[in-house]
Amino acid sequence: MTGKGISVDSAALQLICPKGHGPGQPGSGFCTVCGSPLVVPIPPAPPLYQPAAVPSQPAASAAPPIAAGSPSAPAPAPSAPSSFSFTAPPPICKVCGGGGLHLDPAEAICTECGWLRPLYPGYQLDRTVFLWAQDGQAMNTLHSMSVLNTVARTVSDKVGRPWIEATYNGILIGPNQLPNVWKLAVLAARLIGVPYMPDVYVSGDSMWNTYTFGSDTSSFIVLGTAILTNFHNDDLLFVLAREMGHCRAGHALWKTVIRFVAGEMSPASGLLSGGLLGAISPTKLIGGALEMPLMAWSRQSDVTADRAGLLAIGDVALARRVLLTWSIRSSTILKQVNIEQWMKQEDASADQLTHISEMTTSSSMYTARRLRLLGLAARETNLMQWSEKIQPTRKQLSAALNPPPKPAPAPSAAKTAPPPAPQDSIRVVCSKCQNAMRIPLAVLRGKTSLNVRCPQCQNVMTLRSKPTTPSPVPAGPQK
Repeated sequence: MTGKGISVDSAALQLICPKGHGPGQPGSGFCTVCGSPLVVPIPPAPPLYQPAAVPSQPAASAAPPIAAGSPSAPAPAPSAPSSFSFTAPPPICKVCGGGGLHLDPAEAICTECGWLRPLYPGYQLDRTVFLWAQDGQAMNTLHSMSVLNTVARTVSDKVGRPWIEATYNGILIGPNQLPNVWKLAVLAARLIGVPYMPDVYVSGDSMWNTYTFGSDTSSFIVLGTAILTNFHNDDLLFVLAREMGHCRAGHALWKTVIRFVAGEMSPASGLLSGGLLGAISPTKLIGGALEMPLMAWSRQSDVTADRAGLLAIGDVALARRVLLTWSIRSSTILKQVNIEQWMKQEDASADQLTHISEMTTSSSMYTARRLRLLGLAARETNLMQWSEKIQPTRKQLSAALNPPPKPAPAPSAAKTAPPPAPQDSIRVVCSKCQNAMRIPLAVLRGKTSLNVRCPQCQNVMTLRSKPTTPSPVPAGPQK
């Protein structure tokens, strides 16, 4: 669990694979064979009748012990560690009393401890709903590397977060700082089921990039300014839900480890950044031994984040459009791009060299693969059922954050409607000076023409009545 809440100490539990692959590695939450999330084994039920032990029976005659792992060996009952999040009491907060106990029902977040109110009463979203299976496998690989685990244990709130946080020249958003972005970030966190709100910064140094750093108990997010200027409403909600998915999936700690071990993960710092000869140097190989697994995990973690964003908005077309805009980095150019033709181009280039290039030079999965995986995720029953379940609440809360603009008041009739023309006169415009005047009908009645002098230029005009055409009389029948 991420945010400012209490983490689950999975290392103290003897977790097993639900598909029968046996116990997982210590400290890991996923099966190394299939990538499924590990679960707590159910202890065997006690027998209905337990015969009393015979005191006189010698110990030597007891049955031989059953080897651990044997099919006949009963599974030991797991012990409940003190750090298990479902049994530990909530942290004490002077404002809400811990866990939102004294928080106003109308408030979605405690401004002191960052506790977030569930999306609706009883809402509990397990992170395995949007977690990508290969993400779990890659994290197992990281957990199995003792060197990386030593580094991860060293990266703590006292070292990792303050150091990285200080490297960004950013603005911490809140209720009084970019409140519209803040409210949308709170909604994204509630949709993904984050229990405590991470800090969110806006940085001009990042531009199109987003980052999630910290630890399993305290994470923070950095948004580039280009993200806020190009994405709005549901588009920005998708981006924010992706980062909240990183927090909820436990990625913040390993993102921080990547920052410390490999610095900025980009083609300029990849394994092959110095060419093939540079890649086989001893120094490069030692660095690559740590960098390659981290880059492999980072690519899979992006898929988990994409799935979290899709879960939040429930619109795969919107998610694909945002990812493409993010890749091209121009919403204006995207309107001119033939997306289907671009996808065919990417499919044609999906050869072995392309995969090698992705594995050795990029910490992010190429966009075409992510779009295909998003399409597959949109057909997953469990993921989309959860998304459909939360959409009515999401749309209601989104509408409250972005109320439609009030229509401008209609101008009064006295200002818009022209004054009614009098029925006892006609309007005449002087042919010389264009002065308008009105001639009473009384002076025209019974006359076929009338000379009128313009009062402004003294021009004389002759008004003539239009001849009336008699209506035709229908001819009678001919004899």
